[in-house]
Amino acid sequence: VTFTMVFFTAAFVVLGLAAVALEVVSRRGMGGGGTPTTPDFKRLQRLYLAVYFMSVMGDWLQGPYVYALYEHYQFSKQQIAWLFIVGFGSSMIFGPFAGQAADKYGRKMSCMIYCALYIVSCMTKHSPDFYVLLFGRLTGGMATSILFSSFESWYVSEHNKSFYPSEWLSQTFSLATTGNSAVAIVAGQLGNAVKVQFNSLVAPFDAAIVFLTIAMGVIWTYWGENKGESATLSAVRDPRSKLKIAMDAMTRDPKIMLLGGIQSCFEGSMYIFVFMWTPKLEPLFPGLPHGQVFACFMTCSAVGSGLLRYIQASRGPALYYMREVYVVAALALGIPALPGVGANVTVMCFFIFEVTVGVYFPSMGGIKAMHVPEEVRATIYNIFRMPLNLIVLLVLSNIGTISDDVVFAICALLLFAAAFMQHLFIQMVKSSGGGSSMGPAAAATEDLAPLVNSKNDDVLSADDSEIQPARSGVFRYSPLKDVLAT
Repeated sequence: VTFTMVFFTAAFVVLGLAAVALEVVSRRGMGGGGTPTTPDFKRLQRLYLAVYFMSVMGDWLQGPYVYALYEHYQFSKQQIAWLFIVGFGSSMIFGPFAGQAADKYGRKMSCMIYCALYIVSCMTKHSPDFYVLLFGRLTGGMATSILFSSFESWYVSEHNKSFYPSEWLSQTFSLATTGNSAVAIVAGQLGNAVKVQFNSLVAPFDAAIVFLTIAMGVIWTYWGENKGESATLSAVRDPRSKLKIAMDAMTRDPKIMLLGGIQSCFEGSMYIFVFMWTPKLEPLFPGLPHGQVFACFMTCSAVGSGLLRYIQASRGPALYYMREVYVVAALALGIPALPGVGANVTVMCFFIFEVTVGVYFPSMGGIKAMHVPEEVRATIYNIFRMPLNLIVLLVLSNIGTISDDVVFAICALLLFAAAFMQHLFIQMVKSSGGGSSMGPAAAATEDLAPLVNSKNDDVLSADDSEIQPARSGVFRYSPLKDVLAT
């Protein structure tokens, strides 16, 4: 047992206890107060999270073994690089069209296509043929673009159709981020177990097929379909394509463009970090236990998600505190790029960066839900991923010609750019009279609350009995057809 192994094992235990403590305190409603909800909302939340966790399990099971499998098939580094580039490239090119199809034909269908595409990608791993694997990377890249757009779009639409308060979105996205970290850790252990049991690098991909098949079945059976529809009641169907509508919306509202830039800079840095932490830490920690380090990173992300309640209690909506979060993230990746920085400082900076990742996803999910038009939500989410993938491709394609420290400095600059764009975004929201960051869906909820207040007083759970009467209508809303029937 080496010092490095003991160090990262101890770090994982400490971080794990912190994440559990934050979750327990949060569930007890301490240190910031619990957020009362309703049984109907909880059912929707559980249905979404169950499918989402199975879907990301299918993704996480594959990650640690893709490069190893390609090496096992004796491909050169250049061939492996091309396989990865095709994956990112297909996600960048096909993403907007996948989002357009999801908004036009349905997000439920799109999520089922995600499962089907990823199953095909996993099946190709049984072949050592380069072009078969290239096709698998193509379908896998397309599936990835759906995973990070259509699932979230489906849930936001269902949430808004029931007129649940916009602040409840952060609760769901926070649980999704925490659960995603836990799923990643479990996937690492499960993938290793099936690899050892069957003595095959393909076994984790077959395990992923099982989870993706279950997810597809649950989606087919229990999810309702929703499409991109205008948030206004009197809207007339727009004859233009969803892609044209999305581009027009982004042109007319520069805030949406800024959100895309912020997402590209932060998530681009995050994906580059995924590739770069190994070569950065290996010289600093001899015998680096990659699995333990990965588990520490995922636990840090869960800690960040657990801290969200306290950050919101002290700083208010995500609109305002995310600027500082981006600055912290920039420093966390910028400091390790400085000369003379030691191993302990470097790994602590990496831990802090992963904490900001845990804060980012639920917070950014809530901001996008408020400001991205429902009619073209999936399309715009995928357009956001185009520059993100381009950034990753440009940096990774030049890894051999620039040092690791320069790559981390580039990530820091991207994160400082995200902080600057967030500052501009805040000023735009304030100047447009939206200081509360309330988007169309949230505004509709507030406007319709008096109409449904009297109808829903009787559906509050026993736990909500102490809610002030003046606010009781906020905690459960009927679907729109029930509102119109009053």
